Amino acid sequence: MFRIRLDQNLLVLYTFLKRWFAALESVPSALEKRKWGEDVVDAKQMKEFRTKMYTDLYTGVVPERVPVQDGLAIEFLIQYAGKDLMTTQFSYTSDLLVEIFEKGREVCRGDMPVGAFARNPIAAMFQQSLTMEMSKTGFMQHPERSFMHEDEYDDFIKNPHEFIVEVCVPRMNKGYQKGEVFRALNFAKALLASMDQNRHFAVAEATMAERYGLFTRPAGSVGMQIVPFDFIADFYRGFSKIPIDMRRQPDKLIAAMEALMPLAIAMAKTPVVSPLGCNMIMTHMAAFLNTKDFEKFYWPTFNQVCHIAAERGQAMQIFLEGDWTRFLDYLVELPQGTRLYMEYGDPQQFKDKLGKKMVLGGFYPLTLLGSGTKEQCIDKAKELLDILAPGGNYYFCFDKSALNLTDINPENYVAVMEYVLENGKYDNPGEIVTTAKKEDSIQKYSHLYPEFKSKYIVSFDEFKQEYPPVDERIEPLMRAAYERYSAIVDMSMTM
Repeated sequence: MFRIRLDQNLLVLYTFLKRWFAALESVPSALEKRKWGEDVVDAKQMKEFRTKMYTDLYTGVVPERVPVQDGLAIEFLIQYAGKDLMTTQFSYTSDLLVEIFEKGREVCRGDMPVGAFARNPIAAMFQQSLTMEMSKTGFMQHPERSFMHEDEYDDFIKNPHEFIVEVCVPRMNKGYQKGEVFRALNFAKALLASMDQNRHFAVAEATMAERYGLFTRPAGSVGMQIVPFDFIADFYRGFSKIPIDMRRQPDKLIAAMEALMPLAIAMAKTPVVSPLGCNMIMTHMAAFLNTKDFEKFYWPTFNQVCHIAAERGQAMQIFLEGDWTRFLDYLVELPQGTRLYMEYGDPQQFKDKLGKKMVLGGFYPLTLLGSGTKEQCIDKAKELLDILAPGGNYYFCFDKSALNLTDINPENYVAVMEYVLENGKYDNPGEIVTTAKKEDSIQKYSHLYPEFKSKYIVSFDEFKQEYPPVDERIEPLMRAAYERYSAIVDMSMTM
């Protein structure tokens, strides 16, 4: 009897162990999970893991590992999927984008969706845009042009929004130069084209995020933040004219940037404020300025928009174009938790000066992936991890995104991403990065500027004086509809 029971127990144990080892053999390694797009693991669990990881990163806690972000632009992904770059940009659908993103999973290893930012050639077509043009290669380019004359600063300063809408926007778009009716028609067509493309990308991104458990920021928590100096230089005076203004009429240039601040503040407000969200700044001109001019013209309003966003609880994510190493003593004044990713610079100096206060990323030269050996590429990743990862406040990303297939060797790209995923794990997750209080780092500037006003931005309370509700029951419904559609259109007028 004992022998039979023992044999039965052994049989049960044998069966259990057999199934257990079979299950272990069927569970892919971490490398395989990433290789096959993690479709073999619970996407919900992966999303929870990644959301926790980014929550830790953005709230000053050492995460389980270094978050990793891909560096592949939609233009690269289109070509990688074997599509024609030019025609595909005129043919976006959510299904087509999912197909393109699925092909990209062969090389993508990041924790967030890729390729979400895309210029819109159909909108540019209706606008007949002079600020964004497609080349014969299929790439959308921003040509160097000026749409504001040197003697128009006074008019700009009176009300930047009204001047831009009335004077600059028609100059920037030939489709708006044919009279009020054609301007209205072409604006409507361009706006609908933009909304349509945005919807296709949103559906495709949500599909990929759900399918593979990717981290996404809360809806409505991401906005673009204009920097007054770059805004004037990039869109209105031009790269070649702004240095002349700095020398010939510096006071008017400064006054114009100050006049822009209410608009800059209003445009940056997001419907949702979340520690996982952010306002995004893509800097441009700063690295081309000497330190004296940077301090006089660029820094004051740049610093203020960052702190004003922080006052309402919104973090700033800033791409520092060029080398900002010489501006480190300025950057340390930004609010705690500001997210910086660098193109060039000395990573050790950034870590030493900012590592406890700011979230850092970048520095990895994308060009190395196209020209270096696999060993050289991995060595560079190891170097950056050794410098930037200790103590947290770091996420891995490249100094720029690949646009052409020739920009990277996919084998090198995958090797680097997988190295970071395997070797970016912390042995002290959950530790606090710093005991400093974020609120103590925020300077108060919002009270210095009046509320943004323009005759073209009309509140519902003003509107209903001309078009009152016929019944008080529909007033809240009218208000909701008015504010919803006004939010879509109002800030699009400067396109």
